[in-house]
Amino acid sequence: MTARFTVDDLARPLALDRGARRIVSLAPACTECLIALGALDRLVGVEEHSDLPELGQVPRVGGFKHVDLDAVVALAPDLVVAASLHALTSAPALASRGVPVFVMRPHTLNDLVHGMARLAAIIGSAAANADYLTRCRARIAAVVERTLRRRVRPLVYLELSPDGYTGGPQSFVDDLITKAGGVNLGGHARVEWPRLDFATVLRFDPDVIVIAAWPGSATPADLGTREGWDRLTAVKSGRVWAIPAGQVKRPGPGLIDGLEQIEALLTAFE
Repeated sequence: MTARFTVDDLARPLALDRGARRIVSLAPACTECLIALGALDRLVGVEEHSDLPELGQVPRVGGFKHVDLDAVVALAPDLVVAASLHALTSAPALASRGVPVFVMRPHTLNDLVHGMARLAAIIGSAAANADYLTRCRARIAAVVERTLRRRVRPLVYLELSPDGYTGGPQSFVDDLITKAGGVNLGGHARVEWPRLDFATVLRFDPDVIVIAAWPGSATPADLGTREGWDRLTAVKSGRVWAIPAGQVKRPGPGLIDGLEQIEALLTAFE
């Protein structure tokens, strides 16, 4: 039997005696990556925010931020796929109990595809996913090729939540907006995930606002009711758009759809 070796997004080595057959996912984005790689039938546990209908009755192992470690171990997984949030908490705790953990922490769309390729290798489906991953890379490259020719790059504010969280420098949101042909308003911040107050957004006056749409998000109509926001260029020009959160907020394969959608919206500035 040939052992499988790889490193995760934290550059931690990982080895399995065979391709993983019992997988637990601790984040919705990780779940979406696994399903895209054809591993739905290997998922024996997911966290409670993984809401895709195809998951059916797959057992839940607690929340994204509050993983039930005993429930994970009880499922006897041969691999747990985790997010950066778990790097200093659930991941080492599970590793100490003998459970292999692969942490995904993409900063860019290219990082995402590279991470999925390594994940495919460790679960034993690299060959089966070679064409799919090639198509993912080609879609990203095609957008970049088109947007590199643009002379005007609008300022974009991507609202991840109504309390002002957005993507800062070194975040996949920053890369998403840049590749789509915009300039990220949050790129001026000093942290990866800044929280911007309404006055800051007013001061920068974005050309475009993109809302990550989920049940608790604001709507485009809501933004005009915020104090002073009716004066924003994006609001006055009607360039406030809602895009499903899975395409802009979760670092999974849906980000590539979000990239193409934002690029299409920004073509108005050519």
